[in-house]
Amino acid sequence: MSVPIFVINMQGSEKRWKTLNNRLANLGISAERFPATIGKELTKEQLDEWYSPQNNKQKYHRDLTLGEIGCYVSHMRIWQKMVDEKINYCLVLEDDLFIEEHLISIIELSSSLHGWDLIKLSDNRDFPFIDSKSLQHNFTLGNYRKAPNGTQGYLISLPGAKKLLTRKPFCRPVDVDMQFHSEVGLQMLGIKPYPISEDRSFESDIVMANSGRHSSRSTFLRNLKYRTCMYLQRKVKTAELEKIMTEKET
Repeated sequence: MSVPIFVINMQGSEKRWKTLNNRLANLGISAERFPATIGKELTKEQLDEWYSPQNNKQKYHRDLTLGEIGCYVSHMRIWQKMVDEKINYCLVLEDDLFIEEHLISIIELSSSLHGWDLIKLSDNRDFPFIDSKSLQHNFTLGNYRKAPNGTQGYLISLPGAKKLLTRKPFCRPVDVDMQFHSEVGLQMLGIKPYPISEDRSFESDIVMANSGRHSSRSTFLRNLKYRTCMYLQRKVKTAELEKIMTEKET
């Protein structure tokens, strides 16, 4: 398979990498391990480069943890790799996943679509599509009002990577920034049935490596401002589906 596949994996978590790599290999899929960034190991200069506490106060309801910062940096480094190496599109996976056989078919179908920036391949809440179109092999392409949480698995195009890189230095968690798609004109879709789901038998290495879970503390006004912005964002479709055409229709 010619599409690059990057699996974000932390140093010392070889078991997780081997487990997922074996699952992919059983489907005839080869992947590259991409070393995760550990937030608590970033220097102050590096934190200042990647993360903006000032913008965080304005645009999010709480401060980010070092774990969330490290997670975002890991994804952003893959997007930068795409730009540097002119990778047209790739599949990004975290390492605590179950993989369904039809992932192969979805990757192949994505190459016959154009105009998309990001395709979600997982959603543990199964948010509905608002517009949809049928694809080959009984798959359905759709857009959202409420974009799924999480970054367990997604396809991303080079234009999509460039758009998301404009967020540096970032101020929200990576999956939340994806939900604010209209800020950067991100065309985000999903393909169902999703081929990826979380393997909950693993503890979160990122949480453990970055000293615990986040605090939900926030001021009333800060929380209200964020919730209002999210409410307004969810009035905007995540993509104009009619513009995402298949080769057969062009």
